[in-house]
Amino acid sequence: MKGLGYHIRFWMLSLVFFALALYFYFFSDHSLIDISVHDTYYVVAYFDFFLLFGIWFTLCGLGYWIAAKKGVRLYKWGHWVHVVLSILPFALLPLLVYSQGNYGPDQFDRLSVAQGLFVLSLGGFVLGQLAYFLNILISTLSLKRGV
Repeated sequence: MKGLGYHIRFWMLSLVFFALALYFYFFSDHSLIDISVHDTYYVVAYFDFFLLFGIWFTLCGLGYWIAAKKGVRLYKWGHWVHVVLSILPFALLPLLVYSQGNYGPDQFDRLSVAQGLFVLSLGGFVLGQLAYFLNILISTLSLKRGV
């Protein structure tokens, strides 16, 4: 494997998320995401959001590290699908926050855009994690061993 290992990429990404979590914990007063699903509002602090994803990316890096130590060569396309779809919610986060705004009776279009972006990013993230597990499973079962 040339360049950075898959696990190093995810561990560096998790460090970025931990740093963002600490920033929002100590320096940001109004750092909440409120999501409306049907009749229920979910309010999540950015600190919890970034901490959760930092932990998840650390665990993904651990899975890639274990596969590398066992000599399993993973498929590059599966890794890049996992990376791109895992970062998608964070690329769409500024659009989601911008489109939330203050809603009035005449702003239902903005609300539907915000919910559509949230569902798109969440669905992409779930598909990315499925690609992660399938990549490790298929590579391990096919005994695609390294040199």
